[in-house]
Amino acid sequence: MNFQQNSGSNSDDLNNNLLPKFSLEILPDAPAESASTRLSSEEQWRQDRQAVILFSQNGQWEEALNRLKTLSTKYRNHHLYSALAQRVWVALKWQVPASEAVLALFHLLNTLGAKHELAGPLAALAHLLAKHRTPNHPDRELALGQAQQMFSLICHHQLIESDEAFQAWVQENQLDQPDFYIPQIMNGLEVMVGEDWWIDREALQKSLEHDAIREKN
Repeated sequence: MNFQQNSGSNSDDLNNNLLPKFSLEILPDAPAESASTRLSSEEQWRQDRQAVILFSQNGQWEEALNRLKTLSTKYRNHHLYSALAQRVWVALKWQVPASEAVLALFHLLNTLGAKHELAGPLAALAHLLAKHRTPNHPDRELALGQAQQMFSLICHHQLIESDEAFQAWVQENQLDQPDFYIPQIMNGLEVMVGEDWWIDREALQKSLEHDAIREKN
């Protein structure tokens, strides 16, 4: 799935008997930091953030994504949403395996909550990626399972208890229309980060365009 432009108009098949049957699995909160470790943790956070900036400047996107993953899972501070949003942005743009992109979306859903306005779009995008990005990857089934867990979490909190109710919810929120829900997600990421992007998005876009030209040749 290419996120350089809007997705095509092909509808996903979310309304084909996909009421999730996976058990819920909520990620536990990170343990609270003690006063004695807070300063060193803050310094470590600054170092990790600076590493993201440097990796981005050097075009080392895999390393930048891994460090964003650390920033979005290891620490609990007011930068968490920004770290998560930038992690999701890179995972969507950069051609990482579907399982990695779905995991980022899964973590963002858990952080925002199952009743957030982006909850449905995040689950729909996770399902779309799990099906169509890196379809031959050995972790494809894991990615599909995580996507269905996201739907299961939403259904639990929004009291969606039947296939008919699930299908109606999908239709009402246009979750079978990628051209509708993908821009919602990308706009949401912009809001979460604001002006303080740690990654060079223009450089990543140029790298993707360069790779596309090279593949054609």
